Amino acid sequence: MSGLNAATLLAAWERALSQSPVQQALTLLSTAWPEKSVEQWANLSIGERDGYLLRFRDEVFGSEFEATTLCPMCGERLHLTFASEAIRAQVCAPSTNNASLRMEGVDYELDYRLPTSADLIEVAAGADSDGRELLLRRCVTARREGATVDPVLLPEQIVSAAIERMTQADPQAEVRIVVACPVCPHRWSTIFDILSYLWSEIDDWAQRLLLEVHELASAYGWSEREIIAMSARRRHFYLGMVGA
Repeated sequence: MSGLNAATLLAAWERALSQSPVQQALTLLSTAWPEKSVEQWANLSIGERDGYLLRFRDEVFGSEFEATTLCPMCGERLHLTFASEAIRAQVCAPSTNNASLRMEGVDYELDYRLPTSADLIEVAAGADSDGRELLLRRCVTARREGATVDPVLLPEQIVSAAIERMTQADPQAEVRIVVACPVCPHRWSTIFDILSYLWSEIDDWAQRLLLEVHELASAYGWSEREIIAMSARRRHFYLGMVGA
């Protein structure tokens, strides 16, 4: 993560403010690891991308997570704490994720690849189209008795089997946390989205940093660049003196 410091992260946050969540992920990753272009990051599978976002989060904010949720049975508010290792898939998709995988079923032969951020951006751009159909057509090629078949017209059990294989091949793409309510006996699993969690933390951090810049610039006349170049500890000491 040689490309990341307070100044570059703040600049990335500013650029990403007007972007979609998927584009925000690409902006963050290309800032942290500039040796890969945005296009290269966009062509990683969703799971591989999220694995890098998890590494990003470990480096910037640490490996411990905190979250709250409501029990869907009794409404109790639960406070969750867990480590990044608990949500890191043991098997990650290979970096050659655009290579076709093959599935053969009754009467059908499928070549498919794992969905990428580029796919999700294209799907989002087709607002008037069915997202599932667009994603199938981008990621799946189907044949029956040698003739090409529109993947949207495949039997549902064939489509479900292909989706299941994609999930197995890219486990980091959908991370679930098992939650047990301490008040009632209900247990359930919930999806954890590293992208939305990380972006929320970065947004909070950026706004706090700009407030610190405002206070120190007002007190000492220093420039934004000078203040952001300071360590967080040094800014904290100066803020303490301003408030004394």
